[in-house]
Amino acid sequence: MKQIQEKTYKEFADIKHHVGTLQSQQLSDEELSLLYERLKYQFTNLNQQVAVTQTLKPSSEPQPIHKRQKIKRDKPLIQQQGKSIALPKILKQPSTEQRPKKNKGKLKSAHIYQANILNRELRLNPFSDLPTILDDDLNKGVSNLIQSGLIPRDVDVGPAFKRGEELLSISQVQVQNPTEKSKYYNTGLSENLSKYKVAPQKQAAKQIADYSSSFVERQSVPREKLQQTKIVRKAKYIIEIKNGHYVPDFHYQIRNLMIWGGIMHIIKKLEKIASGQLDGDRIAQLAQSQFKVHLIELYECYISRPIMERLYIINKKQFSADSAIVKIQATVRMFVASRKYRHQKRIVQKVIRIQKEFRLKQTYVYTINQIKKNMGQLISTLKNRQQQFLLEDLNQKRIEIHIPSYSIKEFQRLSMSHFKSREGLQLTRLFALKDPNLSIIFVCSPLQEEIMAYFYKLLEVAGINPEGRLFFIHPENINRFPQHYSLALLLYLSPKAIHQISELIKGQLSYIVPMRVGKEEFLIAEYLKTNIYSGPYELIEKYSKKSEAIELFRQLSFPVAPEYHKFVSKDDFVDKLTVLIMKNLTVQKWMFKIDIEFNGRGTAWFSLEGVKQFIEIKKFPHSIEFKVLRELVQTLLPIKTVLAFPQMFTFEEYLDNFIRNGGIVEAYPNASKVQTINIQVNLENQGTYQIMNTSTSIIIKEMSKVGCIYPQNVLNLNVDSLIQPLVEELYKQNIFGYFTLSLLSFNGAFYTKSLKFGLDEYIGATVLATAMDTDQFTYIPFVYHPGIAEQKFNDLFIKCRKEGISFDIEKKVGTLIWLSDQIEKGVLSLLCLGAPKKAVKLTTDALNFLQQFGGNIMKTNSHQKQDTFYFIDIVSRLRQLNSEAQQ
Repeated sequence: MKQIQEKTYKEFADIKHHVGTLQSQQLSDEELSLLYERLKYQFTNLNQQVAVTQTLKPSSEPQPIHKRQKIKRDKPLIQQQGKSIALPKILKQPSTEQRPKKNKGKLKSAHIYQANILNRELRLNPFSDLPTILDDDLNKGVSNLIQSGLIPRDVDVGPAFKRGEELLSISQVQVQNPTEKSKYYNTGLSENLSKYKVAPQKQAAKQIADYSSSFVERQSVPREKLQQTKIVRKAKYIIEIKNGHYVPDFHYQIRNLMIWGGIMHIIKKLEKIASGQLDGDRIAQLAQSQFKVHLIELYECYISRPIMERLYIINKKQFSADSAIVKIQATVRMFVASRKYRHQKRIVQKVIRIQKEFRLKQTYVYTINQIKKNMGQLISTLKNRQQQFLLEDLNQKRIEIHIPSYSIKEFQRLSMSHFKSREGLQLTRLFALKDPNLSIIFVCSPLQEEIMAYFYKLLEVAGINPEGRLFFIHPENINRFPQHYSLALLLYLSPKAIHQISELIKGQLSYIVPMRVGKEEFLIAEYLKTNIYSGPYELIEKYSKKSEAIELFRQLSFPVAPEYHKFVSKDDFVDKLTVLIMKNLTVQKWMFKIDIEFNGRGTAWFSLEGVKQFIEIKKFPHSIEFKVLRELVQTLLPIKTVLAFPQMFTFEEYLDNFIRNGGIVEAYPNASKVQTINIQVNLENQGTYQIMNTSTSIIIKEMSKVGCIYPQNVLNLNVDSLIQPLVEELYKQNIFGYFTLSLLSFNGAFYTKSLKFGLDEYIGATVLATAMDTDQFTYIPFVYHPGIAEQKFNDLFIKCRKEGISFDIEKKVGTLIWLSDQIEKGVLSLLCLGAPKKAVKLTTDALNFLQQFGGNIMKTNSHQKQDTFYFIDIVSRLRQLNSEAQQ
């Protein structure tokens, strides 16, 4: 206690000595009164502290350290220029409670103090009042008071520790105008020193007076005083940027915690401008502003006026009216230039696209022309080879390369149901081995051993020994390409298979026997350096079209039905159909046929039978108006037109396909019974021909062919006299090979319908029957029953024998059933040998057995656009033919 008392009186004596010194400096009365009140307050508090300390009872036990308690007392006030300034209080330390006992194992010492941290209330609420100062805080020193937040960081505590006046004070002086000449020559050191003035410090009393208000916010200096000094502008709270980086101030951050993000955003901008002291309150005010901070407002945050003036001088162009005009003009020009650039960019992009399209078109045209040129060279080479082949004698040993491929357009192959299975139903070609001078290379998909054994047995029944004369070639890439690729195309894309064929035919007479002639067969023939048992591709393609075949028939004076085939558009189609109806009022039904289609796929019919308006028109044939009849036809056309395969086309799609690919409209005979007659011809390379057989087509859906009955007994016809002029005309154009002529028979007369080139499945059945020494049979090449796919291969033939569906080897009469490739696909062929009536009965019995074996099925509407033949339709048609034959 004595030490505290001595320390207190010593400090007071020092302060009194300072007062005497200050009086000698002639301070103003106002400053002296302020200093007196401050000293009086400190002396009074020190005496109170001494009195309280003396009243404490001495004790050997250490006193407990208690938490600070906030004690509300009247704050002493000092009047300064009409304003009240609050001063901190020094209170005694309460000692009513005993120190709690400490746990064992912890360090005990009388010299350990509490951590220098902020008060808990101040940590939880930075905006709360500053806490009171206790004895322990005083004992820990001024540094502890600043770190714990009891004294703000911006308070200058230097004057409390000063003793006497400072010898020197350094401040900037006005630099001499460089335009004026200096009277003296100064060295570099003297020049630097001349920028400063040296004078004794006379502001010690003012610093002590400022110390009294260091615990509160500082007051701003009036603008007049700032203009007089022109050195430093006072601010309430000062922060600093040194070397381009902000000096952290914790107390400033606590005061402005709610807007600290905005303050840091402004400070980052100020760091890029200049270093120096900044007005913290001005920065906080800008951070709370809702408007964008302008550069001039950032300059106003600096306290040092020289820095502000230097920044204004450097950037004065940014704040002048001229600079604003230039800025506006530059902005307008920027937008104009940007708009022009975007416009030019769009033009360039369009030009580039046009150039790309044009170059692509050029490349496409060049490629097409190059392909045509190469194909022309290939065809010319093949023509020369074909000319030599016309002179070859085919009665010598030779090799036939059979490629049973549907070489038709891609969209046709995609719309064929069970496309691969249909190509696999051509094994009847093998019976051409009846000729001992012939060897066959048969190209097909891999076959099951049961199917191979079945046909080898049939060859044995026909008296054919295939050993050394029959070779099966399977394209190695058949499973690597889409399923709708034709067999010829797959062979062309399988180099190993083609190499095998070239090794087999090396040095021997060979030629390709196609099913439907396409470009792929000609490419394979050119690669193998062999021939094709057919005419030129362009002529075969031409006469395979129904409209071109009609022109050929007219040229040969064959009977043809009233027809028209040169249509340009849909309106032209309606016009020409109206003209046909006006010229042939007795015709009740008109057939529409697309040129490139087959088996009734592109067939439709338009019936006027029972139409009352048409009946009324026919009563007055000489007064028919074209417009009236055309309107009637245009109205009835989409309603009365029936499609053979409605699942493939709608009426609009059919009409578009008809106009695009070409077609023919012909009259259908007004007869109760109309049948189709087929004449199969083999026109050899030397001009001789052989009529292989004639047949009557089994028709469903008006014009869809599902089978044939051999031979035909409907029309009493001299076939040779009919075929002779046609064969001569074809051979003149170097066309030879297999072809089929179709006739439409009615009431003892007929119309010629179409030509079909190639060895198709029906000619293949004739080859098999010829090998069996008969020409009477019924053949249905494609039968699909989904229930068969669920049965086993052996069960099918075991049940066939039990039901009497068999073939008599000795008499060579009965039923032959074979699969395309796998029973799991449910596709098979049916051939019944015997007289026409018996063959029809055998076919009907076989179909009834298959229906019983696979189960009853009903028609279902398929969403696939394919030419599906329903099993129930075939069975119904054969039952009808069987009942007619038995009568």
